[in-house]
Amino acid sequence: PFIPGIHLAEAVAAMHNDGAPLGRDELSTSLGWQRDLLAVLRDYHAAGVWHKDVKPENLVVCKDRAYLVALGLVTPLASSATLTTHGTEYFRDPELVRMSMQGTKVNEVDAVRFDIYGAGAVLFSVVEGSFPAHGGLSQVKKHCPEALQWVIRRSMAELHGRYSSAREMLLDLHKVIEAQDPFALKP
Repeated sequence: PFIPGIHLAEAVAAMHNDGAPLGRDELSTSLGWQRDLLAVLRDYHAAGVWHKDVKPENLVVCKDRAYLVALGLVTPLASSATLTTHGTEYFRDPELVRMSMQGTKVNEVDAVRFDIYGAGAVLFSVVEGSFPAHGGLSQVKKHCPEALQWVIRRSMAELHGRYSSAREMLLDLHKVIEAQDPFALKP
């Protein structure tokens, strides 16, 4: 369906127009968008496909919902094709680039974790209002709940230390969303 709205990058830029950290209402709204992203990734992965280009410009924000769009790179998880570096710099897992240069096939890796990296990079950009660095180099500097920083770090960790599924990341995000005081929640 046609979804009227703006892409997430525009919404994030508006939230950070003064350079300050997100306020509680903005944080709540943006975590709802992240929940929407993870829910659709969970469904994609359950259906056996990898989105491959998770980034703010591929999420349309309409009211309090976010919708993942741009399906041009969707790839079956069972594909025997060689990994490619398609996707977007900053939101693409650096390990994916290394593996593609070695000729690794899609079905030889857990490509779900590449989408998880992208989801973590999106969450980083929402909190920071800027592009993430690669993996562990992305340090959250703006004030946000420690538990949320932990979710970002785990989703952008090295492949073996990353969330194994969108469902797993979603469960941790729900704890932050549902906490009476997210800043008091410890990872």
